[in-house]
Amino acid sequence: MSILEKIKDAGVVGCGGAGFPTHAKFSGEVEYLIINAAECEPLLKTDHFVMRNHAVETIKAIEMVKSQVGAEFAVVATKRYYTEEIAALRAAIQELDSSVTIHEMDNVYPTGDEQVMVFEVTGRVVPPSGIPLMVGCIVSNVSTMWNVFHAIDDDAPVIRKQLTVTGAVGEPKLLDVPVGTPFEVCLAAAGGTNLSEYLFLDGGPMMGKLNNQSTISEKVVTKTTSGLIVTEDTGYLHKLHYQTVEQIFNETKSACIQCTLCTDLCPRKQLGHDIHPHKVMRHFAVAEDISAIKDDPIWEEAMICCECGICEVIACPMGLSPRQVNIHVKKELLKQGIRYQTDKKEFTPDPMREYKAIAPKNILIKMGLQQYADIHLEKMHYLEVDEVFIPMKMHIGAPSIPVVSEGDLVKKGDLIAKIPDTALGANIHASIDGQIIRITEDKVHIKKVMS
Repeated sequence: MSILEKIKDAGVVGCGGAGFPTHAKFSGEVEYLIINAAECEPLLKTDHFVMRNHAVETIKAIEMVKSQVGAEFAVVATKRYYTEEIAALRAAIQELDSSVTIHEMDNVYPTGDEQVMVFEVTGRVVPPSGIPLMVGCIVSNVSTMWNVFHAIDDDAPVIRKQLTVTGAVGEPKLLDVPVGTPFEVCLAAAGGTNLSEYLFLDGGPMMGKLNNQSTISEKVVTKTTSGLIVTEDTGYLHKLHYQTVEQIFNETKSACIQCTLCTDLCPRKQLGHDIHPHKVMRHFAVAEDISAIKDDPIWEEAMICCECGICEVIACPMGLSPRQVNIHVKKELLKQGIRYQTDKKEFTPDPMREYKAIAPKNILIKMGLQQYADIHLEKMHYLEVDEVFIPMKMHIGAPSIPVVSEGDLVKKGDLIAKIPDTALGANIHASIDGQIIRITEDKVHIKKVMS
C-alpha cells in the first residue's frame, strides 16, 4: 500500500486548521514542504508537546512525505524562543541524519497563517484566495505529521486528539482524548470551573469559535480541536460574542473614523494583497441595510480576509469589528455565487511589515486572558471515556458516509464512515470499543458495553 493510501485509509486531516484531508494535500509535487510548528495562537500548547516528546517520529514522517511530494526542501518553521522544542527537533535531525532544516521566526501573530509562513520561509507571496501549492509549497501542521507517521508506520487511524484545556479551570491540562469526547468531560477532567457564568473558546483566542456555557453540552472533540479555553463572561469577549450584525452595522455607521489602522495592520495587506478593511467598513457604513451587498470590487476584497482578528482585537481604536463585517460580506457574496478574482501577478510586500508585528501578549491583554499566559503545561494526560459522539464532518469536503448500523459492535480503529465516491473527504473510525447506539445525519454515538 502506498504512503498516500495509508494516509487516506487512516483518515488523517490537518490538525492545525480547517481539516484539509492530508492525502489530497500530499498528492502533488512541490519544491518546499513546510511544517507549521509555530503554535501561533496564544495559550495553546499541544504542538509544543509533540515537538518535545515525539520529534523523532515527526522528522521520520517529514522525510517520508518529502520523498512523496518530490520536495527539494523540507523546513520546520517555528518560533525561535521555543528553545526546548528546537533542541529536541535538532537532536532528532542529527540522530536520523535528516535533511530537514529549521526556520526560526519571531514571536509574533499570525506567524502560523500559512500564507505568512510561506513568505517567511521562501520569500514568495501566495496570490489572494490562492493556496501555497501555487508557489511550489505545501504547508502541514507538526501534529498532523505525527499522525502521518502512525498512519504509515503503524497503519493506525486517527482516533484520538490532543488539546489544551486552560483558562478559568481548576487544573489546566494537556489532554489526549478519543475523538468524539464531549467538551463537558474535558472540562471536568481539568477540574471544572468555579465561574457561574462563562464563555469558552473552541480553539485559540483569535481564531477559535467563541461560545457561551449554554452550548458546551453540544460540543465534542474533533480531529481539528486544538483547545478549550474557559473565561469570564465579561469585557471584550462578552461584547464580541453577543453583538449582532445589526448592532455592528449601526456602530460602524456612527463610529468608524476611517483611520486605516485595520488596513495598515492586516497581515495579508502587508504581503501585498489588495485588501483594504477600512474601505469595506466605509461601504458597510453607507449601505442602506446589512443585506445591501452586491458585486463590487471593494466588497469582494472581504473574500480574501483570513479572519485572523488583528483588525478588531488590536487595530481599531473605536472598538469596531472589521473581521465580523468581512465575514458577513463573504456570506452574502457567496449566496450570490460571487468569488474573488484578480489578474494581478506581482505582489509587493510592505517594506515596513516587520515593524507592524503584533505581540501575542497584547492580544491576551485585550481579551482579558493575560492571567493565563504563564501557565506551563508539560505532561499529557490520557483520558478514556465510556461514550463518544463522533461527527461525520470534521474536515474540508463532503461529510463521511456511515458504514455501520445501529446496534453494531465496533472496536477502536474500525472504519465507521467512509469518503463519498469521487468526493473530497476523510475516513472516520471508532475511537472506543462499544456499541453503535444511534446514527444521525451528523453524528455516530458509540457507547462502551458494560460486562
